Amino acid sequence: MKRVFICMLSICMLLSGLVMAPEICARAANAQPEDARLTSKSIVIVRGQYAFIGLSGGNATGKATWSMSGNCAKIVEDGGPDGYCYVKGVKAGKGTLKCTVHNKTLKCRVKVLNNASFIGDFCDDSGEVYLDVFKRGKQYVAYYSQFRLCTMDSLRGTVKNGILTLKGEDPAGNPITLTVSRKGKKRILTFQATTWEYFEQGSTIELKKCSGKKGYGSQ
Repeated sequence: MKRVFICMLSICMLLSGLVMAPEICARAANAQPEDARLTSKSIVIVRGQYAFIGLSGGNATGKATWSMSGNCAKIVEDGGPDGYCYVKGVKAGKGTLKCTVHNKTLKCRVKVLNNASFIGDFCDDSGEVYLDVFKRGKQYVAYYSQFRLCTMDSLRGTVKNGILTLKGEDPAGNPITLTVSRKGKKRILTFQATTWEYFEQGSTIELKKCSGKKGYGSQ
């Protein structure tokens, strides 16, 4: 009985590519087509910005067909067997991204704005620091990268009193808090709470709006 259990666990680990607890493996093995879902049900981006929408659950990858209704955004890439899609904001308006998988159609509402205080692509003067922010439902979602140093893609936050506060994990997996404020046309990124050795708490970086192509190419 013990050998059977070890054998089953090994198979599960091979399928997932990760060291997972037995119950997690069982859930992955039992995933059904109806479990397929998109990573976002609604997004808000600005004109020229690229956004990533993923497909997960239900062993869905490799069987997805993507389409975009409305003319506010267009599909610039879909991942085929990897189950993801990139859209680009073209003009202000609303549309719907559709993903058909296992004869089921999943939808993500897309809203494109001409401008927004804290939505868009931002970088420093040297082009080494990049911040991509879009809105998923009522929550802001951000991707941060710093050339040859790190990336952080788990940042989530809200705007209060004209300041965007983002929280997530630093590259070492510890909690981190960033804020973004406006100063004329600039955005001031501040490391409000950090313990990572390469970030200094209270330090700031001046950012400006930049082309969404930069972030699209780096993700």
